Parts: sequence; structure tokens; C-alpha cells
Amino acid sequence: MQGAQWTIAWLRRLLPLVVACMGLTIGQPSQAIIHGLAFPGVAISTVKLTIQHAYFLQSVEKWEYYDSICSAAIVGLKPLTLITAAHCLKEVRLTGPQSLPMLAIVQPELLGIEAPTITQAFYRPFETVAENITQDIAVLVFDARVNGVIHALPIRLEDSLPDQLMICGYGHGYGEVDTRHPRCGERKPITDLSDFYQVLPKAYREKDELLHLQAQTQFAYTQALVHAEHALLAVNRLNALNEYDHTIPMPTAGDSGGPWLLLNAHGRYELLAITSLVERFYNPSPHWSFFQKQVPLSEYPYIAYGLRLSHPEVLGFLQYAQHSGADIQFSAAMLPPKPQGQN
Repeated sequence: MQGAQWTIAWLRRLLPLVVACMGLTIGQPSQAIIHGLAFPGVAISTVKLTIQHAYFLQSVEKWEYYDSICSAAIVGLKPLTLITAAHCLKEVRLTGPQSLPMLAIVQPELLGIEAPTITQAFYRPFETVAENITQDIAVLVFDARVNGVIHALPIRLEDSLPDQLMICGYGHGYGEVDTRHPRCGERKPITDLSDFYQVLPKAYREKDELLHLQAQTQFAYTQALVHAEHALLAVNRLNALNEYDHTIPMPTAGDSGGPWLLLNAHGRYELLAITSLVERFYNPSPHWSFFQKQVPLSEYPYIAYGLRLSHPEVLGFLQYAQHSGADIQFSAAMLPPKPQGQN
């Protein structure tokens, strides 16, 4: 009990330091599937977005402009509708009378999409998302011609935890070559998000207690940003020996908004969640042998989170977008029964 009290006291003391010095990856688009296998985007209904941003430098009274990359899942074709992470639209430039985000689908012809033009966007401000991760969802609607090759991903309305899922995105890790196709990796979700040892086992704490405690503090802070139970899915980077393994595929830069998929009984992919954020080590430890020299710390995420689309808060937002013109399909087998008297 005394040890537990000591840990809680240190967590409280470290939390402001972690928040100030480390930050959360949600502050910028998280990165792609490191060591994932390339999949044709058309096979998993996933696109790459390029997004234009602007921010005002008060010190010199000047606007600065930059671009970023995120991933998005195709959930409807009539009209073309994408789902991505709302934090991808932080500081996004706006255009036209509707103040629509300035973004584009990269190489849409690879997926049989012609002349896509954004017509609607549903998302909450970044300030809201930064305080509540369950708001990290954006719906983008396009006027486009779509051929018959691509399929929309139905959203799986189910609360049970799958044994295996596939995470995809368009980013790439250190030393990996950018490709025209997304990368994917099969992962087993964490069963208990209240147990940090499922993320980084006790053996690492015994070797470097301070670094382990820093990671645990950031983990606890993320949980505090989730204002609803069961809103997140998560994967760690542990192998079958319960050891951190830097060769296991994990999301990194460019993967935000990318799909977390599972196969249904008919062999088709359904959309369970989208990549929201990752947590990484912010300094290496000489006591943890997996760290390699000359490899940036961006290569060392230890947990990645996906926002579950079936969560009531998220589902309500998606249904609002659907009623406002977006084409969003849900997994019919899992839809709640209609009230009596309705056909």
C-alpha cells in the first residue's frame, strides 16, 4: 500500500511536467504504420489527404503556412464521404462562402475517383478535441465521380473487443520509402486500458523507474482526456514474450484518421475505429535494450489509440452528419432493432 501511495504521489508531481514538456501527439497529426505491409488503397477503401494550414506569428505579425498528411476511410459513395481525425484540421485554412477546409485527396485516380471537390465538412474545433478525445472525428463530403471498383466501408456497431484487427495508414517510419499505397499491420487490441503493465510491463519499471513512470503519467493523462468509457481501442508494441519490440507495426506520421478494420462473416472489411493518437518515449534509456542509436524517438511509440465509431457520442455525431447529407453506412447486422410499429 505504501508503494502505491508513493506512485500516486509521484504521478501527481510529474503530471504538470509531462503535460508541459512532453505534450500529446494529438497536437499534431500522428504518424504512419511503421513496418507495415503495403496494401492497395482501393482494397481497403482508404485515401491520403493533403491539408493546408496557417497560423499567425504574433512576434512578427506574419502568417506562416504549412501542409500535412493524414489518412481517411471511405464510408459512402453517394456522395463520396470520408471519415478522418478532427485534429488533422488543426489550423486548417478555409475557403469559399461555406468556409470549407483547404484539402485534397492525393492521387484519387488510383481509387477510381475523378474530380473530387469538397462540399461539406463536419468537425469540431481543435480546442474542443484537445480537451476531449471522443470529439476527434471529422466527416468530409465530396462531389466526385466514382467508378464501380471501390466499396464503402460500413461502420461496425458492436461493443465487443475483436481478437484481431488491421490498422492502416499512409505514413511511413524512419528509413522507409514513401509509397502510393497505405501500409497496414495486424494487431491484437489491449483488453484492459486501466492496466499500464499491459502497455509497458513491470520488468521495464525495475530497470528504469523514472522513465517508466513518465510514460505511465502520460498514459494516465490520456485517460483523463477521454470523457466517456469504452470510447477508445488501443494496441501496444509487445511481442509474444511480453517484450517491447520495435519491429512490430505501429501508427506514426500520416496515419491519423486511418482505419481500424476487421473482416465480417462475408470476408469484407468493416470499419471499427480510426487512428486518433499515439504516445512515444521522449528520451531513450540505456537500461532498455530496444533503443537503437541514430534512430529518432518518433520510431518508438508504445501505445496507439483508435476512436471507436460505435461509441454513443461518436455515433450521434455521425448520424447528424448522415442526416445533413453525408453518405454513411452502418453494419446492418448490428443495427439496433426498430421500435415496434416501424417497418
